[in-house]
Amino acid sequence: MIDAISNINFRGETVSQDILSSPGKFSTQVSVDKPDSFERFNNQDKKSGSALKTAIATAIVALGAFAGLGYAVKNKKIEKVDLEKTEGFVKKAWAHIKNAAVYVGEKAEKCYETVAKKFKKD
Repeated sequence: MIDAISNINFRGETVSQDILSSPGKFSTQVSVDKPDSFERFNNQDKKSGSALKTAIATAIVALGAFAGLGYAVKNKKIEKVDLEKTEGFVKKAWAHIKNAAVYVGEKAEKCYETVAKKFKKD
């Protein structure tokens, strides 16, 4: 039977940690440089552009919600709730939310009617 041989190193006088952390045969080294002032300036412009896009998207969503609530009130999908008859914290909170949605929907319906009058031919 052959016994295991210990304390033999075929790489010479090297520390085992250096061998483990050394790059392999097929590995590539990635160099990371600090960005120039011009690159940092361009990144700031991109951030402000994304803020503008976010503001535009928020305005579009708000306009869509405004129109949707107006449509729902016009077709009687959302109606006012009597706060006196509701009991419980959650039901009262939901009634307040519905009443706020009806209020916004009524304003949207009035807005639609005024715009429709301007474009309507006599």
